[in-house]
Amino acid sequence: MGPTAAERCFAETFVAPHWLPGGQAFWYRRQMSDGKYKFIYVDVQGKSTRPAFDHEALAVALAEHVQEQTKIDPEALPFSWIELEDSHVRFRFEEQIWRFEPVKGLSRCSGTFNQGNPTLMRRREPSAHTATSRPVTVTFINNTRSHLLLNYADHKGTVRPHGSISQGKTCFEKTYSGVCWRLEDGVSRQLRGVYRVPDKVHDTVIVDEVDVDEYLGKEGENPIGAPLGEGDVAQVQEHRKTQQDDDDGVVQSSEEDISTAPHISVRDKILWLLDEQGVESQLTEANSSEESYWNDKMIFLCPNKAFAIAWYFQEGTTTTEYWIKSYPHTQSHPKLLKDERRLAGDCPRIEQPRLFSLTLKQEIEVTDKDLFSNHYQLSHLGWAEDGSEYRFLYHGRGHKTFRILGITCAGLVRVLYEESSDTFIDIASKLYYNLLSNSNKLILASERDGYNHLYLLDLEQGKTENQITKGEWNVHMVEHIDEESNQIWVSTYGFYKDEDPYHRHLVQAKLYDTECKALTEGDGTHLWSWSPGESRQYFVDSWSRVDLPPQTVVRCLNGTMQLQVEGTSVEELRQQGWMPPERFHCLGRDGETLIYGTITKPTHFNPRRSYPVLEDIYAGPQDFSTPKSFQEAVDGNRDWREEDYVIVRIDGMGTNWRSKKFHDVCYQNLNDAGFPDRIIWITKAAESREWMDISRVGIIGSSAGGQNAASALLHFGHFYKVAVADSGCHDNSLAGIEWAEQWLGHPVNESYSQHSNVTHAAKLPDSAKLMLIAGGLDHAVSHFATMRFVQQLNKANKIYELVFLPDAGHSCGRCGYGLKRAKQFLKTNLWS
Repeated sequence: MGPTAAERCFAETFVAPHWLPGGQAFWYRRQMSDGKYKFIYVDVQGKSTRPAFDHEALAVALAEHVQEQTKIDPEALPFSWIELEDSHVRFRFEEQIWRFEPVKGLSRCSGTFNQGNPTLMRRREPSAHTATSRPVTVTFINNTRSHLLLNYADHKGTVRPHGSISQGKTCFEKTYSGVCWRLEDGVSRQLRGVYRVPDKVHDTVIVDEVDVDEYLGKEGENPIGAPLGEGDVAQVQEHRKTQQDDDDGVVQSSEEDISTAPHISVRDKILWLLDEQGVESQLTEANSSEESYWNDKMIFLCPNKAFAIAWYFQEGTTTTEYWIKSYPHTQSHPKLLKDERRLAGDCPRIEQPRLFSLTLKQEIEVTDKDLFSNHYQLSHLGWAEDGSEYRFLYHGRGHKTFRILGITCAGLVRVLYEESSDTFIDIASKLYYNLLSNSNKLILASERDGYNHLYLLDLEQGKTENQITKGEWNVHMVEHIDEESNQIWVSTYGFYKDEDPYHRHLVQAKLYDTECKALTEGDGTHLWSWSPGESRQYFVDSWSRVDLPPQTVVRCLNGTMQLQVEGTSVEELRQQGWMPPERFHCLGRDGETLIYGTITKPTHFNPRRSYPVLEDIYAGPQDFSTPKSFQEAVDGNRDWREEDYVIVRIDGMGTNWRSKKFHDVCYQNLNDAGFPDRIIWITKAAESREWMDISRVGIIGSSAGGQNAASALLHFGHFYKVAVADSGCHDNSLAGIEWAEQWLGHPVNESYSQHSNVTHAAKLPDSAKLMLIAGGLDHAVSHFATMRFVQQLNKANKIYELVFLPDAGHSCGRCGYGLKRAKQFLKTNLWS
């Protein structure tokens, strides 16, 4: 079961460089075969690669020193991290630092040993996400030997599960500066590190294979050596409380030095002003509600210190969710767990920037508050250079309106930029803005021309100065901005017209032009990592496809290839038994738009046989799901390759990163899930592949894909016959506000019920075979969504199977007992 030895050998789609001082050379670990690897030294300037040291000699010397009875394998050395310096290598083994030189051999040495990613902390911390936080895209690259669990701490310090990153896979997270992410080993549940998002445009976090006991497990009280448990949340919350207690009293704005006057502080829920004469005045009355407060870190003085903006908040509303832990470790009887979460229809935190005159020592009434009322989110930008107005962003409730607003010192509100949509403005995956330093200019991402592009706004004039990028392709994220040279680097989808539009490429653009230049070449999806330093002289570029093993080169800043580092031919893998997925595309429902997907044959494929078709679906509108890289194809098919199905993965209309028109299909239309395109695609593919039996089509999915899988039987039961719906979002009125209202809008109305599987349960065909899987401790999608669906299926006297795993979490149908039951159900109903 699982990937072949050949696939495991070449599954590392990204060469993780560990740069040496000076940024002219690096080392990395090259996988030689399953479980074996060597350390490689890359001389970028000299355009050469070689082993980082004599692996054979070191293995012999190490065996002699530690008196091993068996030979140490030079391709399986007992360490995973090295330090290179001139002619010697240092490493850690058995709690000792060792030094190996070609002439002097092996010796113990003292000193420190720097191991692991320095951006990963060794302690738990809560997030510090405020309205001053700006959106940051983080690329997490899993170079470990197992999958990683990705959790985050919310603004209250509660640790929440978010998802996982498969071995060798890359995950792009749209997050905010100040947010803390927690990375755990998915097998041992040991913490790999805690990452706090920096205040920058984009960051890359490479989680490499290191000796966790050495790297993480030796700190004082060992605060992160244990799996996530109930006490973990309490510790983070206590840490947060301590921080808040320490912050009580006079706390000055981040834009003003507390040692100078005037400054404003919060005390006893009142704003106080200390003027230049040292006289303290009360600016506001005490808050009457425990849920209303001034944020002492959200006070901003204008440049001439005559005015200030102070942010006032009300918490909004949340919904209490409950779970029952059947077998808790702390007691013999079941335990009731609860949490507060903001669901669709709840009131977001109410935010209000309020204006104060520091000379008059009073608040100035702000007019036209309707321009920023009924908001989903407000975000701080700051004062204009001349202090004439304070600027902030407004995201309207329901995600149909976006504005940049300015409050003048007279309290007048003006619109500097406005954008609206009949469907939605995608802040879930495309929100990006960056205020250029010492200017009134802002870079903003927008889909206003039908694709996601960057625009340069002049906020003083309230107009668009330049469209930075343009064309029938999308900016995925901003990599770097060099304001001195007026250049910007972005990752893109669809830049090359003759390639799969989901392939990722690096592109260089200019702030005051529309000229764009691709810096990556090679028909595949690319991933890159820059050399250290502001100059970014080189970048390591790795790319692959589902039918092309990884290729890696080093490129100069202008895109010129410096040298090739890794590369495996298709022929080499085929000789080892590799059978790649097929890439296939055809026109969709409109007869104009190409729909892309993959076809994976069974491991023991016989072209004279006929096989059922099994679609693995995830039509969540926030992204696309069809694998594009070699590793994604290997990982995505590992559970089903031996099961004698033709596996198809497709991205129909309504999914992300094509045109805005393509994406808009999902709006208040989740029942659709691209099924008209999927059915056309599968039918067309089968026309030239007689071994695809489309009279036996099954479908599986988890989370949003679980909703999709069940929906396939309810609305397209003439085509799909069998479905396994795992952890499904069958009723999105129970979903988080950030997801549900982005795609279904606000208020919670008939669009929620009409696009709920619960409403349409009676439409399940009598001939359809449906299995529902749910976990009792699913904190991502409440299992009560499945139970509501079950209740209506019962009322309609429908036949189905329910697998409930009491203490299991999200996507429990993708592993363990849940996966076993799913496989059994599909075999019974697709092969009978």
